[in-house]
Amino acid sequence: MSKIGFYTGICWSISFLITAYSLGKPGMGLAGEIIGLMSIWVAGMQLRTHNLQGIRQRWHRSLMVQLLAAVLCTFVQYIYFRYMDGGTFVQTIFDFYSNPENKAVIEQQYPGVNVQEVLKALCTIELSQLIMSFLIMNSLIAVLLSIPTMFVARPRSGSKEQ
Repeated sequence: MSKIGFYTGICWSISFLITAYSLGKPGMGLAGEIIGLMSIWVAGMQLRTHNLQGIRQRWHRSLMVQLLAAVLCTFVQYIYFRYMDGGTFVQTIFDFYSNPENKAVIEQQYPGVNVQEVLKALCTIELSQLIMSFLIMNSLIAVLLSIPTMFVARPRSGSKEQ
C-alpha cells in the first residue's frame, strides 16, 4: 500500500508545485489540477491489481492510500515553503487582495470582512501554522478523493464482489 500511496503522493506533489509556480497563469494552474485529479486514477488502477473485494475494503484501502499521499504532499509543501518559495505565495495573495477591484468584490461578498486586517494576519502566519493548515486540508481532500478512488479500484468484471 505504501508504494501506491507514494505514487499517488507524487501526483499530488507535482500538482501542488505546478500550481504554486503558475500563480497568475491560469492555464498552468489547470494543468496542476488535472494532474491532482489523476491521482484518483493512479491509485485506483494500482489498487485494482490487489483484487479487493467489497466496498468497505476498497474504501479503506483507498482512504489509506490517499492519506499517505496527503502526508507526502504536505512534506513537499513544507520543503517548498521553507526553501523554495521566498515569500512568493504570500506576496501573490497580498497582491490579489490589495487590488482595488478584487478588494471591492470581496468586501461586497463578505460585508463584515476587513481586507486590511486579513492581509495583516496573513503576514503573521508562521511556517508551522501554514503546514498544519495544509495537513488538515490535504487530509480532508484525501477523504473526498478516496470515494472516487474506491470506484476506480473495483474488481475487474470477471471477479465476484461480496
